[in-house]
Amino acid sequence: MTIGELDRRVVIQYPNFGNTDYGNFVVAEWVDFRTVWAKIDWDGGSIKNETDKITGITKVDFFIRNLDMSAWLQGTQAEAGPTLSWRIKYVQDSTTKYYYVHNIEQIEGRDAFLKITTEQKD
Repeated sequence: MTIGELDRRVVIQYPNFGNTDYGNFVVAEWVDFRTVWAKIDWDGGSIKNETDKITGITKVDFFIRNLDMSAWLQGTQAEAGPTLSWRIKYVQDSTTKYYYVHNIEQIEGRDAFLKITTEQKD
């Protein structure tokens, strides 16, 4: 993979949690972590019947330049970098879609890129 293949702008977001009246954690808002260039590979999709509702699932791989992995092992959530609770916001043709992170892996020697595997449900 080359840097020139990273031709789409995406926003990596993390959840900011709040408490309910019952003490449960819920996502109060999503906060922008970084806007980066990415290569996007659509891996296909499927349809599932979830709790009496038909749900379309789109699997997408985002390839981005590696973010500093050493900082991910310490610090606050925003300093730590993407985890499986994060999502990627992608705007295409004035339509915003959110893809939820399922896996993150380093690829291409010397940790040049990250492959972030996501799912988007309709």
